[in-house]
Amino acid sequence: MVNGELHRTDSTRQEQDTKLPKQQGSEKSKTIILTLVLSFFLIGGAGTLGYYYLFGAKSASDVNLPTTEEVEAAEKSSGVEIFKPTIEVPKTEIQRRLNVMHEYWNGRLGYDQWTSYKVGTHTSELKRIENNIREKILPYVGGPLQTDIENAIGKIERSIETKSVEPLKGVHRIFHDLDITLNDYSDASDFWEVTETYKWYQKNAVQ
Repeated sequence: MVNGELHRTDSTRQEQDTKLPKQQGSEKSKTIILTLVLSFFLIGGAGTLGYYYLFGAKSASDVNLPTTEEVEAAEKSSGVEIFKPTIEVPKTEIQRRLNVMHEYWNGRLGYDQWTSYKVGTHTSELKRIENNIREKILPYVGGPLQTDIENAIGKIERSIETKSVEPLKGVHRIFHDLDITLNDYSDASDFWEVTETYKWYQKNAVQ
């Protein structure tokens, strides 16, 4: 009787011993998989943060944004007039038109609306906006500001041709940066540093 019980006990131990390495191997596999998954998310998160650090918007509070007077001083020091006002279209009107264009793109693409924006269904509107920029802003600007406006027009044209919203994101960022650079815009939280106008100001700012 005792021998029989001992035999069964030995058999049970052998079965447990053979299961134990399998269980340990399974746990090791789970640990490795979990480690790989966590590493993927950590690396992905770090990569995303790195991308936005290098290519994304900066905080507007961290950028040396000029006042209207400082922009005027930069015009004088550089000898480049970025505004070309007329009696009918004074400088304040040019500034207002830049702000209107910024607000327009905020309404169309801001707050992630660009993810659902369909270029094909807005082609006629985009052509109208392009003509407005050509007729109501471009003739009244010069130097780096003219370059920025021409770049915006080119991006709209490219968006219409390719049916891609990506170029329009660039247009939005151009007018965003121009507005808060040239209009004492104090409500902005982001700044993209995508305009020739801001580069020009940095180079010619009066210390």
